[in-house]
Formats: sequence, C-alpha cells, structure tokens
Amino acid sequence: MRRHLIAVFLLGALLVSITAAWAKEPATPELTLSQAVDRAISKSQTLKSAEYDIDRSYAVREASADNVLFTPTGPTTTEAEKAFTGLVKADLNWQMSKKTYQTKVDSVVMDVYNGYYSILRAQEKVKTSELALRSADLQKRKTAAFYSYGKASKLALNQAENTWQAAKNTLETNRQSLEDAYQKFNQLIGLWAEDRPQLTDRPAFEPLEISNLDTEVARVVAESPTVWQAQQNISLSKLDLDLYNFNSSSTPYEAVKIDVQKTELSAAQTEEQFRETVRSTYYAIRQMEEQYTSLQNNARIAEENLNIARMKYELGLIIAAEVAASETSLAQSNQSLLDITCQHDLLKMNFRKPWA
Repeated sequence: MRRHLIAVFLLGALLVSITAAWAKEPATPELTLSQAVDRAISKSQTLKSAEYDIDRSYAVREASADNVLFTPTGPTTTEAEKAFTGLVKADLNWQMSKKTYQTKVDSVVMDVYNGYYSILRAQEKVKTSELALRSADLQKRKTAAFYSYGKASKLALNQAENTWQAAKNTLETNRQSLEDAYQKFNQLIGLWAEDRPQLTDRPAFEPLEISNLDTEVARVVAESPTVWQAQQNISLSKLDLDLYNFNSSSTPYEAVKIDVQKTELSAAQTEEQFRETVRSTYYAIRQMEEQYTSLQNNARIAEENLNIARMKYELGLIIAAEVAASETSLAQSNQSLLDITCQHDLLKMNFRKPWA
C-alpha cells in the first residue's frame, strides 16, 4: 500500500513537471501585415493540398497526352475522340488547378488582412469602452453626490447606475471579442492561442484610384478564374460538336448543338454577374469615401471640444466628468474612423479580386 502511494506521488510529480515544461509565457512579437501573410501562406494546409493538386493534374495530363496519336479535326473513331477529349480535359484540369492555387492564396491574404484588422478594431473598441466606463463612473458619482444633497432625483440616480452597468457590460463584451479575434488570427498564422502579437501596421485611408471603371471591370472579369472556367466549358462543348460521330454517338446532333448554346448562355450569365458584383463594390467604396469625410469632420469637432473642455477644467469651470465625456466622444469618433478605414481597405481588395 505504501509503495502504491509512493508510485502515485512520483507519477503526479512527473506530470506536474511535464506540464510546467510545456507551459510557456505568452509571446508578443511585433508583426507587420506582410509578415503575417507570409506566416499564413507557409502554414496553410489548404495551399499545400492545392500544390499537390497541381502536380497530380499535371501527371494525369502527361499520361493523357501519351494516349493521343494524332489530333482529330472532324468526325473520327470513338477511341481517337476519347483520347483527344481526355487530353483537352486533363489539360484544362491542370490549368484550373494552377488558377485554383492562386485563388486560394488570394483568399489566405484576404483572411489575414481581415484577421489583422479585426484585432485592431477590437483593440480600439476596448479602449473606447474603458473611457466610456470611466465617464459613466464619474457621472454616477456626480449624480450620487447631487442626490445626497437633494439636487437629483432617485430616477436620475438609477439611470446613472444603469448607464454605468451597461458600460461595464459593454467593456467585458468587447474584451471577449478581442480575445476571440486573437484566437482566430493566431490559428491562421500559426501562433499559440495565448500569444498576443504586437500589430505594427495600421491602415491608411486611401481613396480608390482607377482611370476608367469599364476598363477595370473588364480586367477583373478577364482575370476571374470562375469566368475563365465558364469560357473553357464552351470550348469543351464545341469540341464535342466538332468531333461528333454520326455513326456511334447516342446523343442526337441537335442536342449537342443545344448543349453548346447552354454553355454559352451560362458563361455569359457568369460574366455578367461578375460585372455587376464589381460595379456594386465600386459604388460601395465611393459611398464609404463620402462617409469618411463626414466622420473626419466629426472627429475634428470632437477633438476641439475636448481641448475646450480641458481648458475649462483647468480654470475650474467644469468638473472631471465633463472632460471624461468629451474624451469618450473623441474615442468613439476615432473608432468610427478606424472601422471605416479597415472596411474600405478590405473592400478595395475585394474590388480587385472578388474571387478571394
């Protein structure tokens, strides 16, 4: 029995030592957006799998090429038709795998920017919430003092206490949101969950600059992997029509012609949807740019009001609660500016690469 207790004690001590060895202090590395993107790309298992898909589709394409003895230009034997169409489809799959890989890279970059900005925005919310709680606390104390001297009603006191409690709850919620943002971002770039990287980049609000909207829309459509694949489907359906064998095909010739028309219609619809998406994104960006000007004016006014409040406080004309209220107002304006700046930057990325 004694030996058993000693063994249990030693095992427990060993587990404690192992746990201590595994424990680590939260890391706080400085991290730029570019560094975060590089980490996410190197860590992504999705991208590694997409790289394998490129190698695999190329191997299939080469094997299909070995089966083609000549290039048919019209009705031919079933074997020759199958071999050639098999090569065309295999080559298409290979080309598509390369485009899919780049699309996934674009998606990872977009995810990193979104995660990075989510932390910045969550940090700003926490900062604003802390100031709002301090302001609510000072206001509550002022109302309590007035109430004790009969200068404020019980209703006013209850309202001040409710405002303080709401501000406290908001702060806790925003702190949790910041923790969640760190968790998701760390997982994306390969850091431990408890790490808290110091994000050194902050987005600058830069209006979208393009010379011509129609030209930009045409460029995006031309670069779209989705549109490209829809166009390749037209080529495949036309190939089936060109190589149609009246003697062996079980599908009527007219049906194959209709299939070509359907793929052309589908490709046109896909292209038009992309055009509409890009244009809608453009107008949303322009609307944000107009909103930013208004928010800048609000922030300027809030900063001026804060400077006036501080001067009045130094002269003894107002109390600390009024200064705190002005500080909160400025913080809220700055938070709105950061929010729209991050959203604007992400929307510009989406405008240039909507498939991301």
